[in-house]
Amino acid sequence: MVVNYTLTLRTTSTKNQPIPILKNLLTHSTKLGWILVNKKIISQTQLESALNLQFYQHRKLGELLLEQQLISSEELELALKEQYWRRNGYWVI
Repeated sequence: MVVNYTLTLRTTSTKNQPIPILKNLLTHSTKLGWILVNKKIISQTQLESALNLQFYQHRKLGELLLEQQLISSEELELALKEQYWRRNGYWVI
């Protein structure tokens, strides 16, 4: 499946400078938590809980999710591979 996005520029009210929507889209879609929620491996609530814990413990999100047994090591590995490919512009789905 190939997804086409219509890219437009919007401006901020303070500086009136354009913000590329593609950059915002790519930044959001390459986050590990977003990938896991999008694949329905964890829920949004579970992600928020793990992110709160991550904030205080300064650990990697994948480590925390593994420790809490919310994901398997195989699911983490696949999500990290997807994250890598999305960040480098090779993800097509």
